[in-house]
Amino acid sequence: MKFRFIFFFSFLIAEKADLVIQNAYVWTVDLSKPKAEAVAVHNNKIIFVGSNKAVQKYIDSNTTIIDAGGKLVLPGFNDNHVHFESTCRIVTGLNLLDVHQEKPFISRVRDVHERFMPGVWITGGLWSAYQAWESSSISEEGRKAKIDFFKPQRKMVDSFTAERPVFIQRFDRKVFFANSKALEIAGITKDRADPPNIHVERDKRGNPTGILTGSGVQKYFNNIIPPRSWKQRVWESEAVLKRCARFGVTSLSDMSDARQREIFYYLNNEDKLTVRIHSRGYLDQWEKMSELGIKIGSGDSMIRLGTVKAWIDGIMGNSTARFYKAYSHNSDEFGIWRKIMFPWRSQSGGRDLQSNLEYLAIKADSAGIQLSVHAIGDAANSYLLDMMDRLNEHNGVKNRRFRLVHAQVIRPDDFKRFNNMSIIAEVQPYHCTDDMRWMEERIGHERSKGAYAFRSLWDSGAVVCFGSDSPGTNASRYPLNPMLGLYAAITRQTLDGKPADGWFPDEKLSVEEAIQAYTLNSAYASFEENIKGSITEGKLADLVILSDNLLEIDPSKIKDVEVKTTIFNGKIIYQQ
Repeated sequence: MKFRFIFFFSFLIAEKADLVIQNAYVWTVDLSKPKAEAVAVHNNKIIFVGSNKAVQKYIDSNTTIIDAGGKLVLPGFNDNHVHFESTCRIVTGLNLLDVHQEKPFISRVRDVHERFMPGVWITGGLWSAYQAWESSSISEEGRKAKIDFFKPQRKMVDSFTAERPVFIQRFDRKVFFANSKALEIAGITKDRADPPNIHVERDKRGNPTGILTGSGVQKYFNNIIPPRSWKQRVWESEAVLKRCARFGVTSLSDMSDARQREIFYYLNNEDKLTVRIHSRGYLDQWEKMSELGIKIGSGDSMIRLGTVKAWIDGIMGNSTARFYKAYSHNSDEFGIWRKIMFPWRSQSGGRDLQSNLEYLAIKADSAGIQLSVHAIGDAANSYLLDMMDRLNEHNGVKNRRFRLVHAQVIRPDDFKRFNNMSIIAEVQPYHCTDDMRWMEERIGHERSKGAYAFRSLWDSGAVVCFGSDSPGTNASRYPLNPMLGLYAAITRQTLDGKPADGWFPDEKLSVEEAIQAYTLNSAYASFEENIKGSITEGKLADLVILSDNLLEIDPSKIKDVEVKTTIFNGKIIYQQ
């Protein structure tokens, strides 16, 4: 016994840190020890959190020391909602949302052309989105769509894309543009008739200008454009990982395809994966996942599995989110139910109906798979709360941590239903900053009180976690930068500071709560709060050092705060 004690004591004395941060303002997001001055890391774990004086015993000649100079240190940010593959295409590809003039159009296309590997198609674009959305008026948007949008021409880009096909689209996906190389590959020429369901705009001599319209355009080119190569997708993924490091994002929950999951495993095996991935499948894949033994907790600290996603309604941007009452700007529109809701099945001898979504959810839940469902409108969110009641009846009450994705508009009476329901409100606060400009026009003032209601959700008993929803929609971009989400939750203002007191200011969160939502609560949402999410001894060493102290500066400045250093798995992966 004496020998064992001496050995254990010697081990403790010998343990030294690979990395120490000192002279810092450490906000741990750990209620048992909320503040500290120093953190010590050995291998990939935090081994000490405490004072500058006490950390000295962990330092030797091999320890890397970071003098934080009083800067704020937080747990690495955990983005609860990223479409990683789509973000790859936007970050590395062609983003024309804010472009509706010839010079910037040419400049953006040239920039992507120079970055891309030879032969890779340039796609995407979504030009003129901001031109349409610069006014909050829905009717004005519709009027503009008919008369004055920018039209690219082949001659703008043909000179430098002679060997690279370009096929891009306007933001509303009603007008498309192809350069000469793309038209050649597609067999669209001066002497050939237009393909079925495609109108080819031509000049006076009959030459295609590059503008294509009609219901058949997208499908026609989908059959021509080859899938992006493995090499291209790995390159794109590495570019987005660098962006995550720059913004201090050390964990994220992804909704991409199986190919992206393969890329994550490849990068992890190559020791190049610098973000922890929570990867979701789709609800209709639950049975295959179950057969493979995948359930809550599957995977490891780098790549976690065991969750499926589904969509119940549309989005606010095109008025397809499902509401009980019609939209204020369109009395005939209530929004849609997604296809996964159908068919409905007879229950209780024909006395009741069950949606296909609920049927699949009950099966997946019984197999120990976590559920996450997109819901925007009040009718969609209320339906899922009803479904939660039936899940409890069918499979029993348990710690399922149902992820109510977006939870964007909630009826007043429904907030109280979150209590003791094991529901995660998986929200993306930047939606509020972006949508508040036109939200009341679409659903009215009263319903808007329940929109992006962070405080009401928090107080209801839901676990509120934060993320970005990167890359966004065809109308707006949602950046990976957590500072924009924190700013939105704390101020409820647009990026230019409007309204002065915030939009429905009673729904603001405190700085401390917002930080928790973007760190510990997102870890909790994926059943990983015991290994990450706070600066706690024994947890993974994912940390960020910020340029300014979020807890002390004016909230209006939060959006401009930058990450000085990102530490992932105990290693410095980014320094400004």
